[in-house]
Amino acid sequence: MRASFDVRNADANTLSRPELRPYTIVSADSHVSLPPKMYKEYLDPKYYGSWGDFLNDMALINKVVDLQGYPFPPEALEVYDKRGVVQNAGEVGFFDPVWRLRQVEAEGIAAEFLHPLGPIGPAPFIDVTNSRCSDELRMAGARAHNRFLADFCSEAPGRLLGVPFIYPWPDWDAAVADMVWARECGFYAIFPPYTAGAPGDLPPLYDAWWDPMWAACQDLGLAVHIHVGFGNPQGAVAELARQAFGNTSGPGDGNDVSMIDPDMLPKFDPAGDSETKNSFLSAFFESFTERRPLWQLMWGGVFDRFPKLKVVFSEIHADWLPAALAYLERAHAAEPGPLKLTPTEYWQRHCAVGTSLMRYGDVAVRHEIGLNKMMFGSDYPHTEGTWPNTHDWIRTTLGSVPEVEARAILGENAIDFYGLDRALLERTAKRIGPLHGELFNGQPVDPKLIRHFEFRAGINKPVNFNIDQMNQAFEEDRAGALKALATSAKNA
Repeated sequence: MRASFDVRNADANTLSRPELRPYTIVSADSHVSLPPKMYKEYLDPKYYGSWGDFLNDMALINKVVDLQGYPFPPEALEVYDKRGVVQNAGEVGFFDPVWRLRQVEAEGIAAEFLHPLGPIGPAPFIDVTNSRCSDELRMAGARAHNRFLADFCSEAPGRLLGVPFIYPWPDWDAAVADMVWARECGFYAIFPPYTAGAPGDLPPLYDAWWDPMWAACQDLGLAVHIHVGFGNPQGAVAELARQAFGNTSGPGDGNDVSMIDPDMLPKFDPAGDSETKNSFLSAFFESFTERRPLWQLMWGGVFDRFPKLKVVFSEIHADWLPAALAYLERAHAAEPGPLKLTPTEYWQRHCAVGTSLMRYGDVAVRHEIGLNKMMFGSDYPHTEGTWPNTHDWIRTTLGSVPEVEARAILGENAIDFYGLDRALLERTAKRIGPLHGELFNGQPVDPKLIRHFEFRAGINKPVNFNIDQMNQAFEEDRAGALKALATSAKNA
């Protein structure tokens, strides 16, 4: 039975009760990017000659996005957009900071880590969806995005927390200078080259070639964010689109796939023969390449050479981590190799995970991986993220979690891990943050909305841990890491 709050009896002790303290919510994974045509303003004019190639890529990528069901169909908006913020241009917050703050503050989010990438705004030349670009062009695109990012985040320093692209061209001195600039801008993390370890591209992260980046991150207090999709070759998406559509441009017909509305599935499979219960996105966010840096950094000696380095696995589920750490513990026990600590000790000393698209399985392993290692991500403004239903998503996935643990996952862990400005964020939370009784109010979440969560993010999917895939990747990475260590020792 609900009881009214009797304000006549309120005193200092009453008002200091935890349930009357707003949640300080920090998103460890959100996104920001310009619509492609708007990036030219930030690009060095020296590279205008390549601009047409970038726009041609984007015309193809837009067709892929169209065919996946974007923008939202009316049927989905009826379930997903009850506040009317999507249909009233809420996604403009992807590139307009004033609109951005309006959207995230409405959901009680005090601060966000802002990654690049997104279906409506890939950055020029550096994004993995672009056709294969030269190192110099990648650097030019990275700096164009970073200039925009600095402008964007200046609207709310300490709350809009950019994660800039870092690309080592023409050398690491230039990249380290960009990292110093990032720290001076008030940023707490960097986005390393997405194509590290991809065939024919940059070396895997166990290679000592990366040591200047690790050293600068350690010295500057910058975390390294390994984001979903890491380790894939640039140009693969554009090439698939080119094969599918040729060199034509223009919108798709919207009748092939839906990544947005689960009610569209019967249209594609009227006989009900398919076993598909979730969108392709729910599988994309449990892919494998972004997991590999976990053991590459251990067996490559990176964590030993840089004992204060921080690494965050962002927009990556946490449910696979207990199985992966157990596997690595067994491998270490059987053949310790050069490791000075155990894999679990490295994880605890260096790492955290930003669990965007949070699943029941992620929440279930919070104590196995360390409660202080799990952080919430809204993934705004992506269609598979929590916006504009963040509170309902939190109720659905964290509803049975004790309050102190919910507070840790939703913001306290991020504040502590990165060393954010706690005073600033708590002042912000007093203005916009939900109280415990507002966030976890016992009200049921619309089953149709939960169905959307399940479809887009697979919140009820079982753990995906393929032992054969793990065996192959680990053996390849361990051999490569040990060879790289021997080469470094020989050249020292």
